[in-house]
Amino acid sequence: MPIYLISKAADPVFAVSIGIAAALSRVRRDQREKYPERAAEIGYGQILQTGGRRLQRWWAGDFQGL
Repeated sequence: MPIYLISKAADPVFAVSIGIAAALSRVRRDQREKYPERAAEIGYGQILQTGGRRLQRWWAGDFQGL
């Protein structure tokens, strides 16, 4: 019998939300390291755009230069 952390339906949602939060944190950290002089200006809109571009490149099979 499988053991669920929250419930059978909520566990996948929880896992996806944790994954998205981790990805956003990584992209934000990468951007702050790449552009330290404007770290305060980097907002979540720019992070979502960067993450979207990375996802499109990954989907297209371009794994270099992430």
